[in-house]
Amino acid sequence: MQVIDYSKEKNKEHWIERISRSKWRAAAYLVSLLREDKLQERYGETAKLLLLTEGDNLISFCTYAEHDEVSDRSLKPWVGFVFTFPEYIGERRAGKLLEHVYALAKKDGYKTLYVSTEEVGLYEKYGFTYWKNMPTDFGEESRVYRMKIEEMDYSGFLGKEVRGTIDRPLGSKHPQYPDLIYPINYGYVDGLFAGDGEEQDAYVFGTDEPISAFTGKIVGVIHRLNDCEDKWIVSLTGDPVDPETIRRGTEFQEKYYMGELYT
Repeated sequence: MQVIDYSKEKNKEHWIERISRSKWRAAAYLVSLLREDKLQERYGETAKLLLLTEGDNLISFCTYAEHDEVSDRSLKPWVGFVFTFPEYIGERRAGKLLEHVYALAKKDGYKTLYVSTEEVGLYEKYGFTYWKNMPTDFGEESRVYRMKIEEMDYSGFLGKEVRGTIDRPLGSKHPQYPDLIYPINYGYVDGLFAGDGEEQDAYVFGTDEPISAFTGKIVGVIHRLNDCEDKWIVSLTGDPVDPETIRRGTEFQEKYYMGELYT
């Protein structure tokens, strides 16, 4: 899976056709904006259409823009037109798009990300909190959710040595989801508790063999944006682990969450 920027694609018609397969009324409006090249005119000069893809297949899409349907133009930025095709629903694929939008908003210096929606109970799963109802450009009201954009500080323990236990060794099955096989040793730091009240979880890099215990250095943290706990990255050798290696090694589980990696 990868997130691509529609504006940088050569074969735009392919993606327009894929979006048009949606039965959602708002998708038809989005298609009309794209065909008329009016996305930026309607939602701001920096508005982007982001696509979560797998090869030529479109999994999910959304916009990242200066404004949305809410009439108050002082609030920005907004995520809009969030849609996941039915065959992918239940896998939280939209979360990877929202994770990407969060990173863009953070890079652009924003402190809050907004979404306007009639959905109840959906965006809470992705770290958003209902704020209030606000008037729209169409003379109606919409529920507005917001998400705080934070810069975490893990300097106090990055590089420190920890000891722990591996309760899900490489090659083992998840206790609740037997189809999920651990491609990496996964366990917890002994005696240290996380935000969920359980011992601090850790992905352990540095061996291709299953192990039962570990001693190593904390070389990274996956800060989950829609969960109450972080995941630590531990290196058995103490050497740094390349971010792409971390991403590939943890994707089997982290693909179901929104997060950002600190090293």
